[in-house]
Order: sequence, then C-alpha cells, then structure tokens
Amino acid sequence: MEQIAFFGLGTMGVPIIKNLLQAGYDVAATVHNGHRQGPDAVLPYGARIVDTVQEAVKNADIIMSIVPDDKAVQEIYLNDAMHSYVKNGAIIIEMTSCSANTVIDVQHYYEDKAVSVIDAPVTGAKIGAETGTLTILGAGDMTAVAKVQPLLKVISKKFYHLGAVGNGKLVKAMTNLMGAVNLAMVGEIYRFAKEKDLDLAQFFAAAQESAGGSTQFSRNFPKMMQEDYTSTFALKLLRKDMALALAMANDTVMPISQYVYQLYQNATPFDEEDCSAIAKIDQLLSNQKIR
Repeated sequence: MEQIAFFGLGTMGVPIIKNLLQAGYDVAATVHNGHRQGPDAVLPYGARIVDTVQEAVKNADIIMSIVPDDKAVQEIYLNDAMHSYVKNGAIIIEMTSCSANTVIDVQHYYEDKAVSVIDAPVTGAKIGAETGTLTILGAGDMTAVAKVQPLLKVISKKFYHLGAVGNGKLVKAMTNLMGAVNLAMVGEIYRFAKEKDLDLAQFFAAAQESAGGSTQFSRNFPKMMQEDYTSTFALKLLRKDMALALAMANDTVMPISQYVYQLYQNATPFDEEDCSAIAKIDQLLSNQKIR
C-alpha cells in the first residue's frame, strides 16, 4: 500500500489515522511543538512517529492534513523545505476547514512537481472519524481522486466531487455556517421549551419528526437537556468557521448569518466548551436588549 505522511493529530486526525493503520497503510506523523498526546494515541496502532517533516514526506506517496486553520496549512506546505522533500507525482489530500484561496495556493505551489491536490474537507464530526463514515466534500483532479479511492473508502462513506480545487473548502464553509445558525436556533428553542415547563424528552421526540428537525437538533438538543457541554467541537472553532465563511461571502448580503455570528462573538466565555453551549447565551445577554 501507499506510504502516507499525516499532519494534524487532533480530534479528527487521530481516529482517521487509526482507521488507516487498521486497514494496513503505512502512516508517518511528526510531533508538533512537543505535543505528545496525538502521537502517543496512534503509536500503539503502528504509526511511525518521526522527528522531522523530511522523514515524514520523503517517501510518501500521499500527504494528508487536517489542521486548525489557514495559517497551519500555509506553514506546512508553502515553504521551500517542504517543496523540496515532497516526491514528484505525490498526492496531497488537504482536509482542513480553511479558505479556498489557501488550498488553491497549495495546488499552484506544487504544480512544477506534478503533485495533485485533492481539496477534501469533511463532515461527520468526531464520531464519523472514529467509525470511518465521514462525508468528504471533495474537489480536484478526478484521476487523482480515483487513485486514492481505496483510502477514501476507509475513512468515509460518501465523497462528493464538487469541481475545481477550492470548491470543497467553499462548500464546507457554507455548510458550517448553516449549521452554526441552526445550532443557535436549537439553543433558543431549548430555552423556550424549558421555560414553558414542557417535558423536554417528549418535545425532543416530537420535534425531531417536525419541519424544524435537523442534524443539529438531533445531535445537540440532548446535550442541552443534560447540560453537558463537554467539548467534542469547541465553540471557538465553530466561530472561526463562521468567520471564514463570511469572509468568503464577500459582498453577499447575509443579515441572519451576521447577526448569529455576533451572538457567537458574545459567547467567548464558553469558548472551550462544546459549541452547543451557545444555548447558554441568555446568561450573557440577560441585561442587554438584543436588536
């Protein structure tokens, strides 16, 4: 099987690597800024933990990354050292939720080495990464996508090809923005139902089948009922994704999204909690008149 260099041993990266290793792939990863938690989690599954980027990519047929933001993607790929290490004809699968321009820049940076870039942000959250059932919002060269189909089937259940590199990031930003707006509404309805002394379990069961039911409702209303805001996706990261989408929207008029984004900006005291903690925004706005 192909050798893989993997960057990003976080909430999503660790379970993705585990699935690749269990499928028989050779995966090399590096320790980032001395953080051992990610490497230690994948080492027992057979990952090769190496000291340098050169060791990770020098023999890699495929380079994968799922890191926090544009800056992290740029730091990995857009430098002369990395360019010199990457093999001619390698395939980069870039899975980060970042801007379309950044992944397009990566594509251009490696064109002289015949490197194919697959723009491949994912949806499905941590549980999807753990179970290998992510949905990939893909874009890029179809020939390259075909070459890595066996790998993609290990980590995902669906792959949508959305056209040219950059479109994957754009669509992911749009879906993240829709999800964030919907999540804020779920929190509002949770407070509404609670204040009316409804049986919340009954309400949840009924509302799931209604016009207002959604993935965000099914996934997050139970967390709100239990007041368990242990982070699976931090509120600060969702706010980052909203800002990214709004920046890419340019001159599109988006008053609802802008207003909800302001709510998430007001919710910074909950930044390290799960994004469903937006349900507690009333605690911060109780003395303010929202317009």
